[in-house]
Amino acid sequence: MEASLKQELQQMYKTPLFHSCDPNEVKQHTVKAFKEHELTWGGGKVDSALYGAQLGTLSFFILRYGAAVHINPGELNGFMLFQAPLSGNAQIRVGRHTVAASPQMGAIISPKLALQLDWSEGCEQVLVKFPRERVEHACRALIGNDLKKGAIEFHPEMPLHAASGRSWQYHLGSLLCNHEFSDQPHSEPLVHAQVQTLIHHLLLCQPNNYSDQLLRRPGTAPQRKLRVAEDYITSHLHEPLTLEAIANACGTGVRSLCAAFREHYQCAPMAYVRQKRLAAARSELMNAAPGAHVTDIALRCGFSHLGRFSLSYRARYGETPLQTLRR
Repeated sequence: MEASLKQELQQMYKTPLFHSCDPNEVKQHTVKAFKEHELTWGGGKVDSALYGAQLGTLSFFILRYGAAVHINPGELNGFMLFQAPLSGNAQIRVGRHTVAASPQMGAIISPKLALQLDWSEGCEQVLVKFPRERVEHACRALIGNDLKKGAIEFHPEMPLHAASGRSWQYHLGSLLCNHEFSDQPHSEPLVHAQVQTLIHHLLLCQPNNYSDQLLRRPGTAPQRKLRVAEDYITSHLHEPLTLEAIANACGTGVRSLCAAFREHYQCAPMAYVRQKRLAAARSELMNAAPGAHVTDIALRCGFSHLGRFSLSYRARYGETPLQTLRR
């Protein structure tokens, strides 16, 4: 697992949901956090803890049992689950596949596949719950029609050292870095956009039973990564974006990223970022409430130098930001 993600996960330990050495209490709390399941204790001392928080529609957890355990929840039904050991290992049986989960191998668990898990003694895992309907809605939007193949089924193995696995961790870490956890779902558009980017990455980069349709729309692997880069840029416009950050987010190199943008947009990635920021600023200026200030809007859209922003804005739209605001 990437050190940067592990560092961002440290804030999870500030929000313990429970800490117990009582097997019955552990079962009660884990059922509440996830779903009803069979829990069989193996060797080792029961020393369980669960840390959790809500970010947008996603639920984040860090869980340990202490002792080895066998868990049989059946199908998850209402949610999808990403999990990966921070320490120790686990055998995760998802449908007909078995994932040897470790800090180098995560698992994506689909909601309509039978699930059984064996955690080793001392295993501690990070888990992220995705509402099933949110993932299915995103998939329908990407392919342009209903899910005629039924429920989405992901290949359960996610090698965390591979390019797509590293970029997945980068997205998770970026999401954790930019927002404070709370016990209530966030409604801010920025959080919504970043969660959407994370889900798009999962659909486009993790093999699943709709991959043929999802990849057919962009057409090629480079264009698939371009779509991930576009999503990442759109949901991080307010940040000091760099070429390296965008390349990391879509699991490619800076040179390949620049080549893809030159081919499909006839411009460099950072020029694309500037165009998106200008468009976002114009939208805000045209719909601003009375008393709004150009400087505040420029800063929200990622412009740190007001003079350069004004020059770029006038060159693109033929008027100053203040003229747009006063219309």
